[in-house]
Amino acid sequence: MDFVVSEKIYILFIRNLFSIKGRASRKEYNARFIMMWILGFFSLYMCEIYDLYHNIFIGLFVVLVGNIFMIYVIQVFFVAHRRLHDLNASGWWQLITLIPMGQLLMIGLIFFKGTEGVNKYGEPPTY
Repeated sequence: MDFVVSEKIYILFIRNLFSIKGRASRKEYNARFIMMWILGFFSLYMCEIYDLYHNIFIGLFVVLVGNIFMIYVIQVFFVAHRRLHDLNASGWWQLITLIPMGQLLMIGLIFFKGTEGVNKYGEPPTY
């Protein structure tokens, strides 16, 4: 039972961390996006604790959590690229977030169902 849970955690959060090949399901996209926000709030909380106590161990922990948070911030672009592939769209559509209100269009990545079966970007995700 524990092996199945750890395998699912590995698939959702670690596998294909910096890959733009293939497709990503809504579940993977949402899980990684939510994990980025959780790590962000946790790192802010740890910074506040470090300001209160000025402990070297807490400072090292803040640096560790901050680095993991930055990795997740960067990987969100990769998983969004693969999520666009699941919708049978080019990953270049991420550039729409650079224009005003373009971020609102990218929210659709959370809600739209991916294409059924094989599309030009590969097989559908199996998890």
